[in-house]
Amino acid sequence: MGLFYNNNVAGSGVAKHGKQKKPFFRFWEIFLNKFWVFIEINFIYLLFCIPVVTFGPATAAMTTLMRNIYLERPQFIFHDFWKAFKKNFWQSLGVGVFDVWCICIAVFSFIFFSANIDNNDQPFWLFYALVMAVEIVVLMMNFYIFPQIAALNLKLPQILKNSLILAFVNIKGNLITLAFFLVYLALLGFFTIPMLIMLPILPFAWLSFLSVFNCYPAIQKYIINPFYEQQGLKNPELPEDDDEEDEDVIFEDRGGEEAPMVIKKNDKGGKVIK
Repeated sequence: MGLFYNNNVAGSGVAKHGKQKKPFFRFWEIFLNKFWVFIEINFIYLLFCIPVVTFGPATAAMTTLMRNIYLERPQFIFHDFWKAFKKNFWQSLGVGVFDVWCICIAVFSFIFFSANIDNNDQPFWLFYALVMAVEIVVLMMNFYIFPQIAALNLKLPQILKNSLILAFVNIKGNLITLAFFLVYLALLGFFTIPMLIMLPILPFAWLSFLSVFNCYPAIQKYIINPFYEQQGLKNPELPEDDDEEDEDVIFEDRGGEEAPMVIKKNDKGGKVIK
C-alpha cells in the first residue's frame, strides 16, 4: 500500500502516440527539463571558443546537441560535442571566420555611426542602414547554416544557398528568433557587466536552442522531407502517425484508452506454507 498512491488500482496505460503539445508549451517544457544540460553545454561551448578561430566548429557542435534535444534523442554531452566538433571542423571553420569578421564590421559600424550621429547627410545614413540590413540577413542565414552542417551531407555553397532562401521564406520563425537575439544584444549594451557575468551560465545555449526550435522545422519542411518523398519514404525524424501503421497487426496498443481496473482486496486469511 503506497503512502500517496493506491497501488490496488491499475491505470489506463500510456498512449503510444501522445498528443503533441503546442510549440510554445513544448519549448518551455524542454527548456525547464534540460535547464542544467543547457548550462553544461554553454560552459563547454565557451571553453571551445577561447581560441576565436574555433568559433565555427564550436557553434556547429553546440547546434548538433541542440538538434538532438529538439528531436528528443539521447546523447552524451561532452562525447557528442567533441565528436561533432571534429566531424564538422573544416566545413564550419570558414563560416566561423566569416561570422567573426561580420561581427567586427557590425561593432565598428555601430561605434563609427554613433560617433557621427549629428551628421545629417542622407547618403551617410543610407549606407549605415544598408550595412545593418546585410548584417541582419547574415544573422538569419546563420539560423540555418549550422543546423544544415550538423544534419545534412551538403557542400558549403549549397548550404549557403539554402540558408539565404530560408532567411526570406520562414518569416515567422526568423522574426521571433531575431527579436530574442536583438533583445539580448540590447541587454548586453545596457547591462554590460551583469550580462558578461552571465556568459558562462546560459545565454549562448539558450539562444542556440531557440534558433533550432524555430528554424529547424523549416529545414525539415523544405529540404529534408522533399528528399525522402522523392524516394517514397518518410522523414525518420518526424513522429509516426496512427493512420500509417500496419492494418494487419494482430495486437493493437490501446494505452491511454483502457478503463482502469480495480483490484479487489482479499480480506480472507490464507495458509502460510513453510
